[in-house]
Amino acid sequence: MTEIEPVKLLHNAFPELSEEDIHMLSQAAQRQSYEAGVDIVREGEEGTTLFVITQGQVDVFVHANEAQEILIDTIGSGSYFGEMAFMGETSRTATIRTRTSCQVLAINEKAFMKVAQVNPYLLRNLLRQIIGHLRRNDEAVIQELNLRNTDLERAYDDLAEQERLRTQFIATLSHELRTPLTAVRGFLGLINQGAIQGDSLPAAMESITRNVERMVGLTNDLIVMYEMHPSALEFTYVNLSDVLIEALNTARATLNGNASGVTVDMPPNIPPIYADQRALTLAVRALTENAFKFNPDKAPISIKVFSNGNNEIAIAVEDNGIGIPAAEQARIFEPFVRLET
Repeated sequence: MTEIEPVKLLHNAFPELSEEDIHMLSQAAQRQSYEAGVDIVREGEEGTTLFVITQGQVDVFVHANEAQEILIDTIGSGSYFGEMAFMGETSRTATIRTRTSCQVLAINEKAFMKVAQVNPYLLRNLLRQIIGHLRRNDEAVIQELNLRNTDLERAYDDLAEQERLRTQFIATLSHELRTPLTAVRGFLGLINQGAIQGDSLPAAMESITRNVERMVGLTNDLIVMYEMHPSALEFTYVNLSDVLIEALNTARATLNGNASGVTVDMPPNIPPIYADQRALTLAVRALTENAFKFNPDKAPISIKVFSNGNNEIAIAVEDNGIGIPAAEQARIFEPFVRLET
């Protein structure tokens, strides 16, 4: 982009100034250059210089508090900033940061006031611009704070809902554990008292075994929930076949040999993938366990790996079980959500 000549630029910025005044300002102006990402002025610091942008763009930031920076505007060639220092306010009201490499004309207060003293309208124009800037600043801060408050309220609502679901999950699991535990204790008590003997004993032992397996399954659910607690991910290149084998073996082990058959379809040329091996294994394990558990006829399940040819790998776990109702599918990744049916 070609830099505009100082005299023409100043005339565009202050069109009511005479040629003589423009020439006076241009003589007092100093050219300055800044790389992208540099703060030309900072909010709160003292300043006695007005800047006119001749080339590039700058961002205008204000602060709602020490930690919250708000972008309120982006201005470019022909715009000026820092005029507040000429109105008896020496503290900068905004931070001006270069968005791109910039060229500016810097005019100090003394040189500017020589022109302003014989052109009262110039100060009036500056005052109107200052008022406009302050109004836009206030509106931007209020809008940003309203958005942050809305986001905060939504976050609190989400946390409250997750806490409700967590409490419900634990309460449901506690009741589910109590039922098989009561059955096991009851049968063992009767066996110890000699009340169950002969042909009734195998049936009692079968019930005890079934209920113990139920408790093991529920305990495994708790362990999986604990293991899936958010933690820092560690990405490395992993062998996908290792992930599938570990996930499948762990899922089978939780069912104590009561799992249905599995077919695995994975092309031989799948390269190592960049992933968190622990998290990916848990995800495949959870899908596989669901396919086992909610498959009452023990029909075979299938695990397929395929690539779309665009450096993306997909893993699909398919079963012929009861499925998930369409209306509930959007909830399956919500924390602590369990579909009782």
